[in-house]
Amino acid sequence: MIEQLVSLTLMAIMHIVCFYIMTVRKYSAKKTVFIYSLYIAVFICLAIIASKILFYIHSLHAISFAFVSTFLTAFFIFMATSADPVCKKVFLFLCYSTMFCIFYCSSVIVSSIWFSDELSAAAVYTKAITRTLLYLPAIWAYIRFLRPAMRDVPSSNKKVWYSISLVSMLFLIVFSVFLVVHYMENDFRAWHSILFVITVVIYCSVLWVIFDMIRYMKKESRTELIEKNMDYLQEQLKIARDNELFAKTIRHDFRHHNQNIAVMLKKGEIGETLRYIEQYNKSLDAVKPREFCPNVTVNAILTNFYHIAHNKGILFYAYADTPDQSPIADMDFVAILSNLLENAVNGCKECKVSREIKINIRTIENKTVIVCSNPCRENIEIVNHMIKNKGVGIDSIVASSRKYNGDISYKQDNGILTVCVILKS
Repeated sequence: MIEQLVSLTLMAIMHIVCFYIMTVRKYSAKKTVFIYSLYIAVFICLAIIASKILFYIHSLHAISFAFVSTFLTAFFIFMATSADPVCKKVFLFLCYSTMFCIFYCSSVIVSSIWFSDELSAAAVYTKAITRTLLYLPAIWAYIRFLRPAMRDVPSSNKKVWYSISLVSMLFLIVFSVFLVVHYMENDFRAWHSILFVITVVIYCSVLWVIFDMIRYMKKESRTELIEKNMDYLQEQLKIARDNELFAKTIRHDFRHHNQNIAVMLKKGEIGETLRYIEQYNKSLDAVKPREFCPNVTVNAILTNFYHIAHNKGILFYAYADTPDQSPIADMDFVAILSNLLENAVNGCKECKVSREIKINIRTIENKTVIVCSNPCRENIEIVNHMIKNKGVGIDSIVASSRKYNGDISYKQDNGILTVCVILKS
């Protein structure tokens, strides 16, 4: 009984460690620890009950109850504690469940080589240690190679995510059959082991293709951001050319203005001269190009959306102090700011009341704080400071902000939606 309790506790802890590594935390650290601790207790109780049922009722129904009960418990905990989109969470959990089945069957094979009685203390400890040792390189490989791609790739193409999830589900069913065979026959025969190894090799090959597809999706997303950035920079270049043309016009006309001023002064028309100068200054301010901050990319994005909002009859107020050399990459500014402002413009278009966008970008010590507010429709639902039915744009904002341990918070008050993004450099 003691060895079984130790084995189950170690198994539950490894589940929690993997969940923590694979998910983006949705709740506070304190609440997450509480949920994980509760899961460990529930998992151990369910596993002990299931093992007792298996001991007295050695049937397919008992095995199914043991597997499904623990599987569903882990699934609900994984889905509840992760802030990732549903399609990505389903894929990650199915992959993890499949790997767990592989590690469990592998530990059974290793144990059966040395011990004939699988219920002996030595066999139970051997399986627990083997499973744990198999986890370690898998965790290292995921953190080192796969997690950056998984966290950066957007979940916009849900069809692809659910397709690869279906493939993972099929392999999970196959490896679940191996577990059932083990419990029904109490051992792994030679032909079972050979078939199991062949299936593992096939699954690893498929997994390689899947993650290669995920890396391609990441590159495709980055290409889209580069194209957006090019559009904004071209807009900035157009503004620069217009400014140069305006400067030439000013230089050309400046001589004529000086001649008019000189004539009025010679006539002693001081008041008329002052009014003429005041009107001339106002005309210069009217055509003065917008320059929000020294950063070229941020300025280009704000300028672009200023013109978009102006053309749609939307008031646009912006303040930014972003320096020319910012620790935030241009691509990430494009992903975050362009999606925030595009959503803000769309929100104003949906509302018939006061239509105005306010965005404030400040650099505070080692943080870049972005606050954007705009009118929104009344039926927007916010759960845990995040819009419940978020679209592709918000997913892109979340993916880019994670690179800087970012914190995103939405709130709605009197028909005004405000989002605060904090990026740590």
